[in-house]
Amino acid sequence: MKTQWTIHTPAQLQLIAQEILDHHKAPADGPLVIALKGDLGAGKTAFAQELGKLLGVAEQVTSPTFTIMKQYQTTDQLWHTLVHIDAYRLESEVEVKPLHISESIAQPYTISCIEWPEIIPKSIPDFAYLVQIEIIKDEQRRVTITLGKEQ
Repeated sequence: MKTQWTIHTPAQLQLIAQEILDHHKAPADGPLVIALKGDLGAGKTAFAQELGKLLGVAEQVTSPTFTIMKQYQTTDQLWHTLVHIDAYRLESEVEVKPLHISESIAQPYTISCIEWPEIIPKSIPDFAYLVQIEIIKDEQRRVTITLGKEQ
């Protein structure tokens, strides 16, 4: 799977999140991991917020920049938990182990969004979807999705 869109509003990220959900099908395919790459302000957290809306997360999905990781319960029938990780403040892969990130993203019925995956590449499973968000101008973004080993 490799697809590309040009979007004009952050709300359109929900269409891209839905595309990934439709492609992955269900938790029977295993946990869903989405690696979010892009410059500051590109829309990584906005993507996690739109995914949270799709999954029925009741609370506002916010950037976990200072807490590194947040978990949200969903009302979705298939996916029970959304894990949102922001690796921006991590300095190396060594800092991942005490946070138990690998264990969190491997939980059944769990979708994980990981911002700044390039900082912790060994923690990103081979089956992760890579969502690359590039700022074109103003609110316009180019969004490319690549699945796992196709990256």
